[in-house]
Amino acid sequence: MSHLRTTTVGVCLLTAAATALPLSIASAAQSTPSLSTVLGDTVDQLTKTLDTRGVTAAVVPTTATRDAAKGLLASAGAGARATWDERFGTLRSVRSDRGYLTAPQSGAAVDVARGWLREHAAAFGLTTAQVDKLAVVRDHELPGTGTHTVSFVQTYAGVAAVRGSRLNVAVTKDGRVLSYAGDPTPGAALTGGWVLGDAGALVKVAGSLAAGTTYVPKATGTQAGYTTYDKGPFGGPSYVKKAVFGTRDGAVAAYKVYFVKSTTEAWEVVVDATTGRTLYRTTVVNFDGDPQGTVYDNYPGAARGGQPRQQSFGPTTASPKGWVDPTGLVGTGVTTYGNNADSYANWSNYIGPVDNAPRPVSPTGNFSYTYTNQWAATKGQTVPPSYAEDLNPAATNLFFQHNRIHDDYYKWGFTETAGNFQLDNGGKGGLGGDAIRGLVQAGAASGGAPTYTGRDNAYMLTLDDGIPPWSGMFLWEPIDDAFEGPYRDGSMDMTVIQHEYSHGLSNRYVAGGSALGSQQAGSMGEGWGDWYALNHAQSTGLEPTRAVVGAYATGNEVRGIRNYDYNANPTTFGDIGYDLTGPEVHADGEIWTATLWDLQKALVAKYGLAKGSDVAARLVTDGMPLTAPDPSFLDARDGILAADVDRNHGENTDLIWSVFARRGAGASAVTQTGDDTDPQPGFDHPAAAKNGTVAITVVNATTGQPVKNAKVILGVYEARVTPLTRTGSTGGASIKAVAGSYPLTIQAPGFGVQTIPGLAIAAGKNTARTIKLAPNLASTSAGATVVSASSQDDGAPAKFAFDDTAASVWATKDTGGTPYNDGPDQRVTVKLAAPATVSSVRVSAYKATNASRFTALKGFTVQTSNDGVSWTTARTGAFGYQAPRPTAPDLNFASFALAKPVKAAYVRFFIDSVQGNTSTQAQVADIEVFGSGAVVQNGTVTPDPAYTDHGTITAPNPAAGDPTGLQNVFGVTGTEMNTACTFPPASQGADAWVTKFPAGFSDGLHSVSVKGTSDADATLGHDLDLYFLDSTCQLTGSVATSAADESAVIPPGSVYLVTQLYTGANVTVDVTAVDNR
Repeated sequence: MSHLRTTTVGVCLLTAAATALPLSIASAAQSTPSLSTVLGDTVDQLTKTLDTRGVTAAVVPTTATRDAAKGLLASAGAGARATWDERFGTLRSVRSDRGYLTAPQSGAAVDVARGWLREHAAAFGLTTAQVDKLAVVRDHELPGTGTHTVSFVQTYAGVAAVRGSRLNVAVTKDGRVLSYAGDPTPGAALTGGWVLGDAGALVKVAGSLAAGTTYVPKATGTQAGYTTYDKGPFGGPSYVKKAVFGTRDGAVAAYKVYFVKSTTEAWEVVVDATTGRTLYRTTVVNFDGDPQGTVYDNYPGAARGGQPRQQSFGPTTASPKGWVDPTGLVGTGVTTYGNNADSYANWSNYIGPVDNAPRPVSPTGNFSYTYTNQWAATKGQTVPPSYAEDLNPAATNLFFQHNRIHDDYYKWGFTETAGNFQLDNGGKGGLGGDAIRGLVQAGAASGGAPTYTGRDNAYMLTLDDGIPPWSGMFLWEPIDDAFEGPYRDGSMDMTVIQHEYSHGLSNRYVAGGSALGSQQAGSMGEGWGDWYALNHAQSTGLEPTRAVVGAYATGNEVRGIRNYDYNANPTTFGDIGYDLTGPEVHADGEIWTATLWDLQKALVAKYGLAKGSDVAARLVTDGMPLTAPDPSFLDARDGILAADVDRNHGENTDLIWSVFARRGAGASAVTQTGDDTDPQPGFDHPAAAKNGTVAITVVNATTGQPVKNAKVILGVYEARVTPLTRTGSTGGASIKAVAGSYPLTIQAPGFGVQTIPGLAIAAGKNTARTIKLAPNLASTSAGATVVSASSQDDGAPAKFAFDDTAASVWATKDTGGTPYNDGPDQRVTVKLAAPATVSSVRVSAYKATNASRFTALKGFTVQTSNDGVSWTTARTGAFGYQAPRPTAPDLNFASFALAKPVKAAYVRFFIDSVQGNTSTQAQVADIEVFGSGAVVQNGTVTPDPAYTDHGTITAPNPAAGDPTGLQNVFGVTGTEMNTACTFPPASQGADAWVTKFPAGFSDGLHSVSVKGTSDADATLGHDLDLYFLDSTCQLTGSVATSAADESAVIPPGSVYLVTQLYTGANVTVDVTAVDNR
């Protein structure tokens, strides 16, 4: 099940020379939304992946397994290393820095791989008999190298496991084992049997996701190993097959179900085959002579590739029969349908590919049409004509791009045996019958106002090999205070189309397929999508200087749909969670894209544009099947390193390490799992000579005192960022990094957040630097006090604007209707830590992660006073944004110098306006004041005393408690709080216990643990789940694993905790909330 940041035991790294094998402790994961569109904004509780194997404590490998792993590494020789999978206590990856794990040997790749696994079975937590029963699900040859990636899956009673239990072994053409990546589950026990049957399992899934809907499944056939069922009252057909679900103790008999609930939801669900209980659930929607046609290589109006041209749809090397089916699907002629792609209008809805028409039809195979953007000409008129006038050119362009991408990816290895998208695989392996469906103008008729579910986005829905995927291209239009872009058709933007198609590549290809279930994996899915689009644009000369995704769809040619042009993106591995939404796959995916883009640029610098782009594409693509399931950034980095050893004999190993090190994913970087949203960055190269060291000493500029426990960050963001290190008692810290220039950000109580640009680090050099921090005169830690605030939310009081961090915010009370910009300007008054000559203010306009970005501060006024009575305006300022919406770089810390320094003992800050005209609340994260003429001692933080609460919950409510928010989130007590928002609720203790946190516990720096006890525990046990609510009783977060008790960081803005009883009876709960500072 999903969970917020909890403390877990970390992955340990084994090397061939390892003697001690410690397990490290670090903060761990927050579940990720797996519903990812090309856009992405707030993290929606409705879209989280649910996995009952959520990690709350690492499974430590047995002594026998560890000893066997040591033997495996010893046999591989110096340079061999391995990592462990925390969920199962088994090997996650094995590779060698020096090349290969074995000597050459004869035999087929499958036999070599199985033989190696058999030889070292105990190291993987398996027996030789279990290895012999492994099923081969993929034997794929990487083009140009002859290396085979062989994917095995564990079987129980002859049935293959799903969502885990995978072992991927790469074998070179001369029979050497190159690498291993997997997530095997130990134990041979199979629990339960397939009692429900396919139809019964589907009924259980439909009942949980669409409660109250009458449905009697009717089988319609079989496809790709699934039984297919009619759509009934839902959005599309369903697919069901027998499966097993691996756990740390063996496996559970299960069914895997693909269920298209509606025109807006489609799910992959694994249920217990006996009880129907959901074991795993995730969305399968990733929301970004010859026949010829008129197409755009880039987008209409682009400087390059922006003019229409004629493109042959005839035979290519990757598509020897051409792109169009000459028999025709509609009428007597050909249409936009062929072996690789099927493009048509899907106006009725944006998820279900049910329309299959209208579409272009040409008896002569000539799809030459003029695109006039009638959607813009009619200003978004939803009744045809309008967008319908441009169906033919839009469908033709989408058809061209899907075929072009198919052919490009084919040469890089996404072929039949890799699970690519083709109707007919021509006897080359894999399963056919799955050309990609391109849904043109998806949801045009139904996706507009008032919900806008079919606007300003795009998506890819990828199922198993042999079942057609589909990608929906939306219409784009301006929506006030949500997405303020132009009227455009997404089918005309190459980068959006390629981004979405690439979801299909990564979902089918990484670790053998269906292996992107973690937060970092989801982020990389988004990042790969952007990167492939950028690589195509640059390598073909379409975008020689810019690295922008979605320029046409958004109307923003500077940074498109992302936070940055990737040539200017400053983020690093430690920045995961930095964005306005908190951890979110699109923003965090930008970190992955930026890293790969650095790799591409470095390879182009080394080899030239043509070869460098090709080498980059082959390394990134080859690395996918060499990567561990549910990977972290570090797993995928290791896959690329292994790919370079295989394809280039390690020629680029140093370059690859340097690139990843500069982005914080270097040799000392650590992540607990792919779900870790607080990974520890490392900026060092494994070769010591490539690194330099800077010893910094941080001191108070007014006293010379050392500043201890300050966060030291290589980067420009602070909120929710993991620091590289902290200063010690003498104010010192050591920064080791690969050569380069880095922005250095220091955060400390009493000093706020200060960034020093251009920290130079030279290879092989050790230098020292003293950093003098000016005290933040408005910091409550330094002695400042909040005198008054005209308006403040209970979960976001004004004092949060003076706590030296952008992670917490001051929010005004929501007016409930009147736009903030139409009402009075709210203000806060602070008495400074000492009278001083004020020269500047530094402000962060960040907003709470669960709030609209349009609630963020726009315009402000700063006034000063010596007595708190008479005031003088000292500065006005504003935070602007580039359409279509405010982003993190727009709202990050900015400094505003006063025209003339002024003596003051008090400062008053007015929020004059917010970003959105309709927003009914204002938010600002941090207000810092700097000056001279005052001696201010170092800031101190006095932790809040622990808060406890105690109560009894009478009865469980297993029908409630869905942490993904799909339905029945709350039981009786939770529903009362969510609707009436009165504390304590009248139903207190019925099936949940509600706790109100003390003021100030909602800053994101406090945590809570809940433990239950019951006389019935010995027989019934209990399972508690936690749900956090803000001041209006809306959900801010949840933690609901299979553990009996739970703990979590209190999400910012949370005022109430609903401890809900999932199973058990008469359970007494003890709630303890503590300050982590």
